[in-house]
Amino acid sequence: MTTQHHRSDTASREKSVRVHEIEPFVTQGMITGIYRQLTSGKEATVYCCRADPSTRARFVAVKVYRPHVASGYRRSGSYFEGMERRLKTRTLRAIRAGTRFGQRAIDGLWVAVEYEHLERLHRAGAAVPRPLGLSGHAIAMEYVGNGAGPAPQLREAELDRATAQDVRDEILESVVVLLRNHTVHGDLSPYNILLWKGRPTLIDLPQAVDVRFNGEAAMLLQRDLENLSTFFAKCGSGFDARRLTETLWTRYQRARL
Repeated sequence: MTTQHHRSDTASREKSVRVHEIEPFVTQGMITGIYRQLTSGKEATVYCCRADPSTRARFVAVKVYRPHVASGYRRSGSYFEGMERRLKTRTLRAIRAGTRFGQRAIDGLWVAVEYEHLERLHRAGAAVPRPLGLSGHAIAMEYVGNGAGPAPQLREAELDRATAQDVRDEILESVVVLLRNHTVHGDLSPYNILLWKGRPTLIDLPQAVDVRFNGEAAMLLQRDLENLSTFFAKCGSGFDARRLTETLWTRYQRARL
């Protein structure tokens, strides 16, 4: 078998697995089928699916994780610290040993954690997609965009100064909501913020950390804010990320957010 044919067969099998992950949402009466594939990266493939009329929506986004998606993050103590409290001792040993059982466990945990983050933070008023369902390695959530395509990433937006300030302030409000709820995104940048009709939506939260159990949360918060400041500085709306981190962290510690 040639390398090209092998890659084709592998891609076909992966697509079959991803589509299989979506079937439970059809059975549940949430969607009627796939409308189009939106993105496909090293971590997950996201589909725009036709919503069942009972949902009163036109589309639903379904994010299907790839196998071993958590491997890179698992090796980083910055993200995994705090997650271990969710696991039984036997499972934690398997993860640290890198066994097949451990890999399955951490992959499942990764998906469940993102769903939990979305549920909790959406309920708290953060600008994140509303979660609709969880099945296996797939999450169904609110779709941001229309039939022509998904909302663009913030990095693709051309903003005048006034609009940039409004968008920046909305994003920072959500950063505060996350922190008030003991959470730091940990990987926030213009690549995982969508902008639709002038309103931002923060996405991709599996690696978000619980401030109460993660010793590097303050560092991750500052890195998130530095990423945002660098982008908004190009629009004339930058800010002092270090000073803002210190302010927010102090307010958080004093329960004054």
